[in-house]
Amino acid sequence: MNASVIARIAKIVPLAVVTAVGIAACGPTNGEASVAASAPASTPAVTSSATPGAGAVPTVPAPAAPTTEAAPTTGAPAAAAPAAGAAKAEARPVAKAPAKPAVKPAAKPAAPKAGPAESGGSGIGITFGGLNEGGQIELNGLVSFSVTWKNNDATGTRSVAPVVATQQYEGAPCSRIIATADGTLERKDASGWKKLELSQGTGMDYVINRKDGAFTLAAGESRTIEYRMRLSTANRPGRITIEADAPVPNSTDYQGIAKAELNATVVDHKSPVVSGVTTSSPKVGTTPADFGFVVDAPQGTADLHPVVAVSSASWLTPDDVTLEVMAGGAWKPVELREACDGLTAVAPTGLEVNRRGDSAEYSFRITMKKAPQYDVEVQVGAQANGHQAARRPVFDPQGRR
Repeated sequence: MNASVIARIAKIVPLAVVTAVGIAACGPTNGEASVAASAPASTPAVTSSATPGAGAVPTVPAPAAPTTEAAPTTGAPAAAAPAAGAAKAEARPVAKAPAKPAVKPAAKPAAPKAGPAESGGSGIGITFGGLNEGGQIELNGLVSFSVTWKNNDATGTRSVAPVVATQQYEGAPCSRIIATADGTLERKDASGWKKLELSQGTGMDYVINRKDGAFTLAAGESRTIEYRMRLSTANRPGRITIEADAPVPNSTDYQGIAKAELNATVVDHKSPVVSGVTTSSPKVGTTPADFGFVVDAPQGTADLHPVVAVSSASWLTPDDVTLEVMAGGAWKPVELREACDGLTAVAPTGLEVNRRGDSAEYSFRITMKKAPQYDVEVQVGAQANGHQAARRPVFDPQGRR
């Protein structure tokens, strides 16, 4: 072998060795190491999957090169000089060797994608106690229940910032923009009962950056917390959902957070009940549309007021609508006032067209002064002695009535 060939090999071989080692050491710079660091200690699968670029794992494909020419990548210079005639052939695999490990680490990062789901608290189980699914909650009554958070992992710990709140409620006093139930919710802490927000509100703020009451659970450990709730009579009867969540304390990541829901029926045995809704038209327009309904009043009709609520996708004013009630054989105007859920009319007592014991029958009609841009929704209800009836829809533009 002449001096020029030996000089060429001496320059090429160290460069290949340095390049291969550099690739093996930089494998995790694609973010895999940060995923492992943020994952809970109880997720060994994530930790192990975050090491595809460590040690010699990425260099395994290098021996796949043909013949023994890939030997220079091992850093053994003596193997690089079998004969002077092979010097030109050896130069080609030495230059290609770094390309093979470079492809493999780029394909590995798909494995650690389980990291974010784990950090979202998927190993936490949540159960309710004291309230049954589909059970009843009486308005103005104090309801006690408990929520249990359990770490279902086999090893490691998980931290939880407990969150309990009601979802949007169909019987809320205001339901046009956000239907938040009215009432109180309290959690029993070591120092006593602490007042909480009853409803979730809008967006995901109710589970972001939470730290109040946070605790840590070892593998298999559980924590049970007592709550009590009172829904005021400003609400109407309806269906309500209570939600319990397990966000990681001080975290802004709400994806994959463990949660549980309990559905219940809110009742008021003192509230009026609306039934027998009828109408002469499928929708509200510029032609008068009649409608009627019956109200049963458990506490009698002395303080019974029929209620009519009018709303649309475009905000309506009292000047846009004419509402009338049949009383004494003639149509009489009823005042509509702007409210948080549209226009509302609370009619005076004694306007029923028929009365049978504690039941009263009413007849109304509604007219738009100009053609509405969107469908107009009308709901009927009643109130008596501070108790609200669940409202019933009147018109159905899709003809589903």
